[in-house]
Amino acid sequence: PIQWLNGSSFSAASLDIVYYRILSNLPYYKTHPSELTSKGLKVPGESKFVKLRSPINILVCDTNYGCLDVAEELKEIVFARSDEIVHIYDAEEYLSNHDVTNTLRGGEESQSESDSFDVTISGRQRLLSQSQISHRPTFLLLYLNEFTFGQSKKSDAEIAMIIESCINHPSIHVLLIHEQDTLKGGCKFNDLYRSTPQNLVNEPLNLYRDVAIPLYSTREYRDTSMKAILHQIVKLDPKLGSKLGYYMKSMSSMKRLLNKSSSQVSRGSRRTMPRYEMEQIF
Repeated sequence: PIQWLNGSSFSAASLDIVYYRILSNLPYYKTHPSELTSKGLKVPGESKFVKLRSPINILVCDTNYGCLDVAEELKEIVFARSDEIVHIYDAEEYLSNHDVTNTLRGGEESQSESDSFDVTISGRQRLLSQSQISHRPTFLLLYLNEFTFGQSKKSDAEIAMIIESCINHPSIHVLLIHEQDTLKGGCKFNDLYRSTPQNLVNEPLNLYRDVAIPLYSTREYRDTSMKAILHQIVKLDPKLGSKLGYYMKSMSSMKRLLNKSSSQVSRGSRRTMPRYEMEQIF
């Protein structure tokens, strides 16, 4: 049996499975199976992979069961598709170090390489300075399953404190991923909602203001889920998916140069800006 999913991109993935099952049983494709496996199928409405245009930070919570595995999977996909790097950090450590960095910026900003940090649960090497890390687009990956909340008051308090800090942080976006596989702790959203600490649900935090992205285990649906995660990342930080953000500064510089050039032109003569000047801006 084929599990049918609603939603434009997931419906397209369902159609992809149906079409593949039908075509793979036709005489031609039985003798030429590579025609299907190598070329694949194009289904209207299917989601496309988004290439990120800069490295990003993904924050994970030690008490958020399963989130590190999802972050590592996303990291591999991003690197394979766009050569960009996903840096994974422990959220609590990142927040504490970021606060220290902000304090230092108020005074002397000198920072040696030995003071740099790149903290993940698996203990990666310290490679980048705190200032470099904090300037990357940063996302808290909140993996929603039956183990996220309601296990103990202590764990609820710990993860709620991290979530609240990230929501209130001007440079951190919260990425909601909802597990669908019951073997991995998947549960109905209503059950998840009821177990969530009330202060996170209510205003002003309103944790669920954005729709959580469903995460499936079936290969075709898994691919669609990962694509949806990347689309959500770009939606939260648009400059990651568009060249516009990269050229805004250059276009602003060009406008200032053109205005300066125009102001220096006398009424009796016209002077065009040399081509090499325009090329140097970019």
